[in-house]
Amino acid sequence: MNVVEALVQDTVPAPVATLPASAYRSQAVFEQERAQIFTRQWALFTWAEQLAEPGSYVAATVAGLPVLVLRDAAGQLRGFHNVCRHRAAMLVKEGAGRFKGALVCPYHTWSYGLDGRLRRATGFGPGAETIDPCETSLFGIAVEEWRGLVFVRIAAEGPALADWLGAIVPMAAHYPLEQQHFFMMKEREIEVDWKVYGENYLECYHCRALHPGLCASLDIDRYTIDVHDSDQFFHLYGPKRDGGLTEGLYFYKFPFLMLNLYEWGSSIATVEPLAAGRMRHVNWYFFTDVSPERADANRESAEWSAQIVSEDIDMVLGVQRNLNAGIYRHGVLSPQREHAVAAFQNMARAALAGTPEAAHLRVAP
Repeated sequence: MNVVEALVQDTVPAPVATLPASAYRSQAVFEQERAQIFTRQWALFTWAEQLAEPGSYVAATVAGLPVLVLRDAAGQLRGFHNVCRHRAAMLVKEGAGRFKGALVCPYHTWSYGLDGRLRRATGFGPGAETIDPCETSLFGIAVEEWRGLVFVRIAAEGPALADWLGAIVPMAAHYPLEQQHFFMMKEREIEVDWKVYGENYLECYHCRALHPGLCASLDIDRYTIDVHDSDQFFHLYGPKRDGGLTEGLYFYKFPFLMLNLYEWGSSIATVEPLAAGRMRHVNWYFFTDVSPERADANRESAEWSAQIVSEDIDMVLGVQRNLNAGIYRHGVLSPQREHAVAAFQNMARAALAGTPEAAHLRVAP
């Protein structure tokens, strides 16, 4: 080996192993991910326009857990598990609505204030006096709003939302999120593990093969992804071609928040992991101008974006099937094209460090 070859060998990083295939199909790994990642991180839940009035609420699930967020009489956002303290009934069905003064369980009509405190345990007679309202209040969760987006965190303790977003906050400061309004949503439940989808999002190695429309709009040769390890997010940059549709600011925040921000609108997406190898992908489209005159143009823009997601989903469905089949054990990542995938996988490994399932995220020597 000559001196030049030695220098090249020392400076060019070697390929690294992917996660083992078992990491994407093990329900034991998924349960640890729910405990160590999904419940401890902030999750995008809804947008503030849905909770504009006192008493308004949104009920949905976060990593399979039924959750309820409302705005109380004082205008404060409050979050609860959507479960009655009596016998675990769902307080409200999934969707949006408005309470008229109290939350009344549809099962046995226990009622709660908008602060979650038990008001009345019906049918208990004198025994109701022994029920401590403080001990039987609704189970609370953390809820915060950032620039018109509402996030929840299942765990009681953790960083404030702005601290969790980190450098995204100043980097996105001049994009007019508060002036943008909800236009449409795409929601798809697919047999794909959340990590498979995240890894696909964090490389454009596949773009020329899968996304001709995207390549016609963006200069893929100049596409870059910067890893911000300390804040666990990725800054994706794809400069617009002459005549391309758009140029904006793109973020992926671990574990699964996707922010595509433009001056005229936003494509904001998240993933809800449902089980090992199964997830729900949710994409909201916002525009500054949602007048009837702009409806066709806005829909065309949103559908263009949704088509790129569809192209990805068609591919990763096959990836997940092969991960489940058992022939493929693990692969290698390109240091040049898949450095962000490697960083994402390291974040997943770090989150499960010290658990029995951590071995599923390491390739055996």
